[in-house]
Amino acid sequence: MRALAARVATGERAAAEQFARILMPTVRAVTARLVSNPADAADVAQLGVVEVLRAAGNYRGEGPLVGWARRVAARSACHWLRSAAARRGFDSEAIDGMAADVGAVDVGDGLVRPLSAYLGELGEAQRTALVLRVGLEYTLPEIAELTGSPVATVKSRIIKALSELRRAVRRDVQLGVRKDAS
Repeated sequence: MRALAARVATGERAAAEQFARILMPTVRAVTARLVSNPADAADVAQLGVVEVLRAAGNYRGEGPLVGWARRVAARSACHWLRSAAARRGFDSEAIDGMAADVGAVDVGDGLVRPLSAYLGELGEAQRTALVLRVGLEYTLPEIAELTGSPVATVKSRIIKALSELRRAVRRDVQLGVRKDAS
């Protein structure tokens, strides 16, 4: 894969197409988890692939290509989210898509509504940190680097997000909200 990345870096079109075909599913998966609007997620995925192609020369082959591409795509998506928030103010639906990772979030009594509904109630910074940590399995230092925040702030955001998720689930359980009522 390192040889393919080197060929992409030299501008070889066939290599770039092959590289993009290999990595597009990874980039789409990352952007779909970070950007809730499907149209925006598709746009961000395209931007992510462009960024992966631009950065191909930086791939040193020290780790799996997919892991490297996930990191580049996440950085690209976080940049887009920050830019989108700056352009149109806070976007309460910016980060979503962790439904596949319900089991990874211990919220106690179980989820009554889809996880996306609960995530929609969190602030952008908390959702971003939680999705990157739980959904995409980034470390705290990696999240700090991606979001431009100190590690202690990232940790605090994740703890707060989990606390808010637990509170919201307990509230729904106490109110008797049913799964089909969402």
